[in-house]
Amino acid sequence: MSEPARILFVFGWLVVGGEETEIRHLLRHLDPRRYRIDVVACFRKEGMPEQTHAQLEALGARVDRAPYHLSFEDTVTYLAGRVPAYDLVVSCQNVADIYPALERLHRRPPLIEHGGLVSEAESGPKHLTARYVGVCATIRDAAAARMPGREGHAVEIPSMVDLAPFDPAHRAPARARLGVAEGVPLIGWVGRLDPKKRVEDFLDAAALLRATHPAARFLVVGGPDAFLPDYAVALRARAAALGLDDALTFLGDRADIPELLSALDAFVWLSRGEGMPHVIAEAGAAGLPVIATPDNGALEQITGGETGLFVPHESPPAVAAALRRLLDDPALGRRLGEALRAKVRAEYSVEALVPRWEALFEEVLAEHRRPAPPPALFRSFFGGGFECSTHRRAHDRERLDMIAATAHDRHAAGDYAALAAEGILTVRDGLRWHLIEARPGHYDWTSLRAQLDAARAGGTQVIWDLLHYGWPDDLDIWRPEFVDRFARFAAAAAREIGPGSPAFYAPVNEISFHAWGGGDAAYLPPFARGRGHELKVQLARASIAAMGAIRAVDPGARFVHADPLINVLHDPARPHDIGPAEGHRGAQFQAWDMIAGHAWPQIGGRPELLDVVGVNYYFNNQWIHGGPTIDVGHPGYRPLRSLLAEVHARYGRPLFVAETGIEADRRAAWLAYVAGEVRAARDRGVPVEGICLYPVMDHPGWDDGRYCPNGLLRHGPEASDRTPDPALARELRRQIGMLRSRGEG
Repeated sequence: MSEPARILFVFGWLVVGGEETEIRHLLRHLDPRRYRIDVVACFRKEGMPEQTHAQLEALGARVDRAPYHLSFEDTVTYLAGRVPAYDLVVSCQNVADIYPALERLHRRPPLIEHGGLVSEAESGPKHLTARYVGVCATIRDAAAARMPGREGHAVEIPSMVDLAPFDPAHRAPARARLGVAEGVPLIGWVGRLDPKKRVEDFLDAAALLRATHPAARFLVVGGPDAFLPDYAVALRARAAALGLDDALTFLGDRADIPELLSALDAFVWLSRGEGMPHVIAEAGAAGLPVIATPDNGALEQITGGETGLFVPHESPPAVAAALRRLLDDPALGRRLGEALRAKVRAEYSVEALVPRWEALFEEVLAEHRRPAPPPALFRSFFGGGFECSTHRRAHDRERLDMIAATAHDRHAAGDYAALAAEGILTVRDGLRWHLIEARPGHYDWTSLRAQLDAARAGGTQVIWDLLHYGWPDDLDIWRPEFVDRFARFAAAAAREIGPGSPAFYAPVNEISFHAWGGGDAAYLPPFARGRGHELKVQLARASIAAMGAIRAVDPGARFVHADPLINVLHDPARPHDIGPAEGHRGAQFQAWDMIAGHAWPQIGGRPELLDVVGVNYYFNNQWIHGGPTIDVGHPGYRPLRSLLAEVHARYGRPLFVAETGIEADRRAAWLAYVAGEVRAARDRGVPVEGICLYPVMDHPGWDDGRYCPNGLLRHGPEASDRTPDPALARELRRQIGMLRSRGEG
């Protein structure tokens, strides 16, 4: 069976209401093998109830509370990062944050809006809304009026009810807990204490009924609206003024609604301006006679005199008269309650409505499910990257030369041939700037000759790294002259390498990591602290200048911009870390944004310069802010497919896993994980054009020279030493076979 569709429900806030109840029913009754539901809520106000969060989590949903600690703008940014991981987004309560988030994305999951009020349907844009679901015909029609030319994309799915918890056997114990004896009339109202629900009319009717039925008791079930808390206070004062203290109980928010409804003899709902009251269907599930005002969805739920009684708006005497009629004619109450329960079972039960939700999901998913086209950017989908760092080390200022340290400069032809034998025809390799331009303005290409000749002779496609952490000693990276020198070097390199079909360059490797390591951690050149962002801007400026210089020589040149792909999450026990964690995570995009001209446009970035987005991904690329790294299997670990989808949604550019690997015995398993995630991303339309095993050859460690067994090929001074790791080679062959079976290799 294929993986379940991932659906994100986005709420403005989570309280106790019809839409929150709807998602609980979906979580209980949708097949988890077909659908996986998560929830994010965008806002919380003091006084809002917590019970829905716990109920959803108990049903297996992940409830993301991160936006509670973010500003509106930061919430939009957060959602823009989250929604690309999903196959479908459902927004509830006319969420103000969702459209700005979707507008930022080049690739968006389809959006279904769910509306419970006419005012919600009439608000906001609809051009990104694949479907609008109104809970009643009035809301559906209001949405359709905002969707000219595609009115049929506004549909009606009423609020649903699960009849199973509504058991008449609950009546006696529920009344006992309430202290109400059998035979005492008990009349109730359930909902959030919101002025449009006209709870005061229920209180006034209760006082009038007491004149003829002094034994009657009344329940108001539901907590205050967090936006209008004074209304709840006013209701309590009104009840006291009406002399109802000994007859009416305010129960607040409760999780045992089915049991409480079973204790009642009649239910009253007197709203003006509601959508489709979920509680009317719940009262029907409990077999109760309902007295209601003729308001929107209530007119669909109730047929006057057959499944309930209608009373005029804002008419407590009419409500009291209807209640007297029910109390004086129990047979009428039973008939109305049974008829409403039958209608609920036929039209509003989970059995009736869950299939309609499933059909809607499948219809929208089918319309938008487009796998990525077959990869065509590189000569082979799987590539290999040769470690080519040339920087000076922090602890002793000795210069590294990883190409020489692995003898790749002497064995380039054999190394390329060994990779070709394993199905790898595309490689990342590096120029050693410090050797080529040992004297300013004088270029000696001797150090590049073996790699360049081997690539030409063997038909190997090379992505040439121009700056891999190191540069000539006479240069000061902080000076403007650094950018000019690098651009001239890049142009000279393009002339020496010549046009390809096309030629590929990685102008500056890992701008973000280099900026951190060299500008904040003092681990990489120029060994600074507190200047990370400044270094990031300078490296991006150098990359932009180099691309311009290369294109002047070779207009068809292509560029890969490789940077680490990370995920930073917060410890749930430290919600104050949400902002810093998200800020750190968001910083990974700054270099790409600069190159594309989205940030710091004054340095010359333009969208077309962000050609191929290279993502470098290792086992330790996810961590808890202020805590440890996390690995596959951790509950907070975000699947690689999700991260890839986010990057593509943000930029709309082809992607390339430019580096990935791990040491020792886990190499084969890691390749299987990464390749599987890339397949899943491609199936969802993310154009990942290749995976580069990096480093493709074992190498000595940067800091201590230890042998690092992390490549496909072993390294040693002789050609006979440079043999494939058997387990990784087997897994690579298996992955290539799977690629070909999909028509992608």
